[in-house]
Amino acid sequence: MSYIDLHFHSIYSDGTYTPEELLYLAKKKELSAVSLTDHDTINGLERAGKQSEKLGIKFINGVEINSCCYVQNRLVNIHVLGYNFAAEKMDEYMNTLKALRDEHNDAIIKALQRIGISIDYDDVEKPFEECILTRMNFARTLVKKGYTSTEGEALSKYLHRGGSAYVECSYPLFSVVAEKIHNAGGIVSLAHPAEYGLNDNETEILIKNLMDYGLNAIEVIHPSQDSIYSKKLQDIAIKYNLAFTGGSDFHGNNDDGIDLGIGGENMMVPDSFLENLF
Repeated sequence: MSYIDLHFHSIYSDGTYTPEELLYLAKKKELSAVSLTDHDTINGLERAGKQSEKLGIKFINGVEINSCCYVQNRLVNIHVLGYNFAAEKMDEYMNTLKALRDEHNDAIIKALQRIGISIDYDDVEKPFEECILTRMNFARTLVKKGYTSTEGEALSKYLHRGGSAYVECSYPLFSVVAEKIHNAGGIVSLAHPAEYGLNDNETEILIKNLMDYGLNAIEVIHPSQDSIYSKKLQDIAIKYNLAFTGGSDFHGNNDDGIDLGIGGENMMVPDSFLENLF
């Protein structure tokens, strides 16, 4: 059996490795297929695709997009994984998402300045212009400037919900994101269901609701999900005739104990997942 990884990030969003470095690592780990799923950007796909051809690894276009959906009258921020779409058909929507992120980042800087943290865009590390800025970029800057000791502290103390500089983002509805991915010929998967703070019943309700708007698959293997939870998700997917996806959510040097190709409890993603996905 060979293994795959359908969820990881590069320097084009909040990862620390280039697309080429990620593909080299995938080759070293003998992965047979991979998908680069940067946040709200597909700018790294061309580089990753070219490198995959050189190394003989199957490459699948991917992206991870923030969205929102109601679960029992509660608005929940969920992440959408899009796969196997025509990149050129997603360009216009990616520009829309970038504009939303730019507004959000402006608000983060103002929120930090209001609490006495001196920071502007010139302070935020960005490898090159095409990169998308995320909270992780701001967290690194807060560490660099001595406001916190670690990125995790920066996120919890200032940037994540409950933090003193937290800014709510206006996420698009899941239905809109799913439509854009489908119109580009792609597949829609629900990313890491364990991370939404829902109980088992609410998770199943969420999945059933999302199916009405085009959900095709569930990420059943992820570092946040142990083998028991993974089995629950697989049972739900089978019950509703949904495909499986899985990945490491690897971000490079940002990650503590997370490695490319590895999910929760050292589970690996079998290449058999691809059979029902495409």
